[in-house]
Amino acid sequence: MTVVISFIMMTILVPLYVRLTKRFGLFDHPNERRINSVPIPTAGGLPIFIAFFIMALIYKVENLLPYFLGASFITIVGLIDDYRSLSAGKKFVGQTVAVLLFVWFNPEQVSVLAILWMISVINVTNFIDGLDGLATGIIIIASTTLLIWTLDLGLYSVESLLFILIGTSLGFLVFNFNPAKVFLGDTGAMLLGFLYSALATNSVLTKASAVDYPALVIVLIVPVADTFCAIIRRLQKGVPFYQADQQHFHHRLLQLGLGHKQSVLFAYMLSLAAAGTALLVVKYEINQYFILISVAIAFLWGAAKIGMIRPLVVKSQRRVL
Repeated sequence: MTVVISFIMMTILVPLYVRLTKRFGLFDHPNERRINSVPIPTAGGLPIFIAFFIMALIYKVENLLPYFLGASFITIVGLIDDYRSLSAGKKFVGQTVAVLLFVWFNPEQVSVLAILWMISVINVTNFIDGLDGLATGIIIIASTTLLIWTLDLGLYSVESLLFILIGTSLGFLVFNFNPAKVFLGDTGAMLLGFLYSALATNSVLTKASAVDYPALVIVLIVPVADTFCAIIRRLQKGVPFYQADQQHFHHRLLQLGLGHKQSVLFAYMLSLAAAGTALLVVKYEINQYFILISVAIAFLWGAAKIGMIRPLVVKSQRRVL
């Protein structure tokens, strides 16, 4: 029921928000980095933020303060970036402050590794947000996987917030799927990454179960592999690792002839397969590092095949006698 009510709330809030963006001129304009050919309302994280915390208050979720403080800060950072554009360095500082706010007020024990995990998830979610509905759908799949994983832990607050996150994200996806009527923008992509990673931190990544990091990485293998390939690609080209290009996973799928919706649905399919693999790994206590390495190698091989990166191993040319 929580998912349904959250979904309905988003179907009301998003159209209202789209009208407001027209008044304030908050649009994502076409450029050499964008897929859209016309201006589209952006910063869709604002209605997600509002709906998420209204629902959390309605359901009287406990220990809400750390989520609220961190989410508020990262939403403000994303909004500034969507409106005026921040440098990569300033954006990273903002992300770090948001995570530290969450950690400082968090009643659970959080390690340095968890902080790095949260910052990483925020960034990979932001990087993969290149097609209508892509990042939103991946977070829905990841959050549903985390919910299944968390149900046996007896963490009511985390479970409630995951239901709310899934419902609000599904409601937003109605307007974000191709052809999108509104974009996540950095406001929404970073907020979704923050909320998902924070909920994982307070559930399966508690001190007693920190060994589950590899399984969580498997769940997000599409954005993680895409980001890793982007770093490799830019190192191969000798340019800064944060320099934007159009060789990401979704760009290459489009360049290879898949349509917009086909590319997104293909990414969903890969994410669902990865999520199922992660759940099986956890359930049957299979070596998580072995599976993660195997999955990563498969993705790197595929990335080289579709031109995201140059092959890491170059065959030596045979001498012609």
